[in-house]
Order: sequence, then C-alpha cells, then structure tokens
Amino acid sequence: MVPASRFPLFVPPTFLNVTAISAQNGQSVLECWQILPGFSTSSQSGTVGASILQLGNVANMSYSVIPPGFNAGLHNAPATQWVAFLSGLAHVTLPDSSDEAYFFGGKGDFLFAADTAAASIKGHSTKYPSRFETRVLQIPTGGTIPQHSVLHSGPCETHQQPAKRVRSLDDLD
Repeated sequence: MVPASRFPLFVPPTFLNVTAISAQNGQSVLECWQILPGFSTSSQSGTVGASILQLGNVANMSYSVIPPGFNAGLHNAPATQWVAFLSGLAHVTLPDSSDEAYFFGGKGDFLFAADTAAASIKGHSTKYPSRFETRVLQIPTGGTIPQHSVLHSGPCETHQQPAKRVRSLDDLD
C-alpha cells in the first residue's frame, strides 16, 4: 500500500462548470454553465466516498476519431448532448459573434451542445487544429438539457474549470 502522504491533498469538487453552446433568438451562443445540483459523495460500489455527479439519462453514445486538421464547417448540434474531448484539440466559433472556445482533450474539457436545428438557425463551426487526431465521446441526452445556472456569457475560463491545466498548445503534443 502506498502511504497517503505521497499523494497530493484531494479537495472534492463542489460543482461542474462547463462551456455550453446554446441558442438565444435563433442564434448559437457560448455560455459558462454550472451544472446543478452539484457533486455528492458516492455510495456506489467501486467509488464509495468519491465525488459523483449525475449527468442525466443518456443513450446512444458514440466515439469519434477525427483526423488532424479536420474542418467540420458550420453545423448544428445533431442532438442535445454532452461532448467529452479525450485527446486532441477542438476550436469552436460562432457565425455571428467573436466568441470562441478551445477544448483540449484529456484536460477535463467537457461541453454541452444544445444548438440543434430546432434552436439555432446557423449553428456553430468546429475545427480540429491539432497535429494529432482528436477523440471525442458524444453522449446524447434525449432532448433533455441539464439543470444549470448560467455563470456568464462566453466560454468558461480556465480558473472556472479546475481540471483544465494546459499551459500551451504544445502540451497536447
């Protein structure tokens, strides 16, 4: 057994903050959401005592491998969904705004996409500028948007997402 003193002090998270692509008045917008009700202490076998947060009812999860330098172009979210970036890099922009967001795979980056064709006329653009493939989990929620509070317009900032610790784009390679 490894002595506990060899590990950094664990401070349980209270809330999950995520950048969301939602829509207002038919246009996609970036917002920083705090997912509610927040983390609790797990009583589930295998994670008893760990922090846990329910993400809602999900189905039909997919795993995508996106080539380096891929340009997905202007599109809507195919469904309301969680998007977990496992590796690589994604750059999201909006057609009628200067807002943009970068998602660094493997660095705790998580997105909620809700700018479906029913909510947003034009959607958003996504490019994958890394020299390496980007691996993504897309996790549809069956049309459900999680309970949340909007912390501010625009993407979440690094200090609002403690798991995000990229110093530069070179950290990805």
